[in-house]
Amino acid sequence: MKLIKASKNEFSHASNIYEAVKGGEFCAWDESYPTAERAMADAEAGCLYLLKSGKEIIGCASIEPISEDNDLPFWQINDETHREIARIAILPQHQGKGYAKLMVGMLLDEMKTQGVRSIHLLAAKMNPPALKTYIGLGFEILGECYRYGHDYYVCEKLI
Repeated sequence: MKLIKASKNEFSHASNIYEAVKGGEFCAWDESYPTAERAMADAEAGCLYLLKSGKEIIGCASIEPISEDNDLPFWQINDETHREIARIAILPQHQGKGYAKLMVGMLLDEMKTQGVRSIHLLAAKMNPPALKTYIGLGFEILGECYRYGHDYYVCEKLI
């Protein structure tokens, strides 16, 4: 397995993964989010990462330097040394094999080398497997919120 930063022309891999997971058992996403345009913007901003197994792209996630969730009151660190992991997805045929945990772990390692001290994320309450993954990686649940039409756990990991 290899984690790579997506180039501007590789955004379609993430877009394809988004479409494949929408409507899945634990997925809070719908046809309006996330979009190919969102994947393209993340790739152009240099914050889109892809998980590669051999030649196949099986997962993706974005590291947001500025989060629209910065206004939540729970964060322990909410300055220029934090990032948000967003739009974490693994192709359905590869789910349940520990790849999300591997990918997020690799992202944490990458962020640590860049001097990041804290990682934020929102875990949809309707997605217990994802929450279990994040807790297993040392994320703490700091609170709960309702955003984007769903209930979320507010999670943070100090690194």
